[in-house]
Amino acid sequence: MIAAPLVAATPGDGYHRRSEVETMLAGWAEAHPQLATLETAGTSAGGHPLQVLRLAADGPLAPDRRPGIFVGANAAGYHNAGTEAALHLIETVLDGAGGELAELLRERVLYVAPVLNPDAHDALFGSPRMRRSGNAQRLDQDRDGVADEDGADDLDGDGRITQLRIVDPAGGWLPHPDEPRLMVRADAARGWVGSHRLIELEGDDDDGDGDFNEDDATGVAVDRNFPHAFPFPAPEAGPFPMYAPESHALAEFLFAHPNVALAVIYGPANNLLELPRSLGGGGDLGTQTFKVPEQAAEFLGLDPEQEYTIDEVWEVVKDLPFARQNNVTKEQLAQFLGAGAATKVDDDDLKALEDLAEDYKTRLDEAGLSKDRPGQQYRGGGLTPWLYYQYGALALELDVWGVPKAAKKKDDDGEEKPLSVESLAEMSAEDFLALGEEKIDAFMKELGVPPQMTAAMIMQRVESGQVTPKQMAEMIKRMPGGGGGGGGDKDEDDAATKRRREVLAWLDEHAPGSVAPWTAVTLKDGTRAEAGGLDPFAELAPPRAVLEPALAVHTATVLDLARRMARLRIVDLRVSGLGGGVYRVEATARNDGELATHTKMAVRARARLPVRLELETGGGVSLVTGYPAVVGERLEGRTGILQGSWLVRAEPGATIAVTVTSETAGGDRRTYDVSKGASR
Repeated sequence: MIAAPLVAATPGDGYHRRSEVETMLAGWAEAHPQLATLETAGTSAGGHPLQVLRLAADGPLAPDRRPGIFVGANAAGYHNAGTEAALHLIETVLDGAGGELAELLRERVLYVAPVLNPDAHDALFGSPRMRRSGNAQRLDQDRDGVADEDGADDLDGDGRITQLRIVDPAGGWLPHPDEPRLMVRADAARGWVGSHRLIELEGDDDDGDGDFNEDDATGVAVDRNFPHAFPFPAPEAGPFPMYAPESHALAEFLFAHPNVALAVIYGPANNLLELPRSLGGGGDLGTQTFKVPEQAAEFLGLDPEQEYTIDEVWEVVKDLPFARQNNVTKEQLAQFLGAGAATKVDDDDLKALEDLAEDYKTRLDEAGLSKDRPGQQYRGGGLTPWLYYQYGALALELDVWGVPKAAKKKDDDGEEKPLSVESLAEMSAEDFLALGEEKIDAFMKELGVPPQMTAAMIMQRVESGQVTPKQMAEMIKRMPGGGGGGGGDKDEDDAATKRRREVLAWLDEHAPGSVAPWTAVTLKDGTRAEAGGLDPFAELAPPRAVLEPALAVHTATVLDLARRMARLRIVDLRVSGLGGGVYRVEATARNDGELATHTKMAVRARARLPVRLELETGGGVSLVTGYPAVVGERLEGRTGILQGSWLVRAEPGATIAVTVTSETAGGDRRTYDVSKGASR
């Protein structure tokens, strides 16, 4: 007899329904009115509120003028672990408000939204249980003039939507020879001949058009309906960006809170386990080859018909007089030569994420959690890329928990297996760089990689996020000979299949019953098929006892990020009397936070106003010459300063005041009493 699944399915398992979350938020706001303010950003398509709990104590600045961090969860609709992480954060902050978090709450503000896709959130508790990403809008996903006519079906009656397989010699899929619960693609090199057609969602062809489950009763996928890299014409993304009331309301809320400098989204991706890669296309040339526009090519002495990398063009441009005189950077050159919106994280911002990732992985390791498991990438149209590329926040997505990576296999003598193309594909960037230049160089020589592509060059590209070990493995496989050196084995599973087998093994041990056996079913037209596979939430919603350590790690991570945020101070104010009521005023403002006042991408997108250092006029103080304010586009963490100098006329008894302001880094004000000759 198969044990009941241990994935969370009821509130008693430690996961909360939408209505319970609403009750908790209201209760916290009522119990802690001096710290917690409950706001409603908007309403979902199904009529449910999008709630945000603001956490801040009384301090020198009003909460909405302080450096802010936005924490949003479950925009995906099926990432209920993210909601639990957001609730854990709120509870921790309220419990620690009178102690170690008191200063943080005086200086910062947190906006926490535990359920960003209310209509889909309770699918975890549904019957049958299935992943849902769409809201309650009606959407004709297959564009046949009829909506909701072909959704998933629980054909085997086990209370969950898994997969469906149908015997079909042309189907291109077969059960894995060593793990028949797992379906894999046919592979001629391994002698694997297709025997089945695989349907990703269990269900019948309800409308008889030959396609399965292509038009279910769910609407727009909220986390694919944001403007950046909008995935048109993907039907689930909606007809146009911000079509979903949830995405529109959330954008309005954030635009009304320009003090949000940093955003953490709890969703399926993890940008600290795997740094964000390019969304593809757009105006970021990266490692692509391209043709230089004809006029630019003529000016630079390049062939307009030849393709170059940005590095090759930069070698020509960097020493030209106009580049030196205007301090042109390689990034600016790439933007000039590229076309379209940015799709690759700026190098400086990526370095900030790398630093955060190092500490994050340390926390995971100390908690006994896997720090080298794969991390997914966010997708075009998602909330996280919109927050970074267009709204201007340093945004990252964290998946909270994932099935841990299995221990590395060793040979019979206890030594790790030699490096191969297959093992390369499984590596994280951190694992690859840890091999060292000598070992990577030997591996590349064995594969016959062209000598101009050095180990140092490859390491630099991996470290900067331009390429991943998995992408390198794919490129090697396309080389003449298929990259067959390096100890590779044609009978060895690829990285994706190994990972799926790894997941199955973990579930067998820790959540038995999470893998449904393939069970014979009959479709409406009499076709014999089988339903089975992973429970839809097996990799997302582990038993609460398994999830708990991950919640603590992610709360600690958010609070650490909040402490690192930029904070502006006026660190020096000097006033010198020049006679006749005229004074020279000199002021220096500094970013005392670890992070910059805003991202490089925010500068590129013009998403944030510059930092402003300003002399206040009036009240007996007038400017003799110059302008009252100086601005700095962006102040780096710790070292970033902005200085101003003014000549003013001040009446006896007047107060000279200087302020520094920023949308995302707070502000400060210093004064000088002319009659007393003292600054405050």
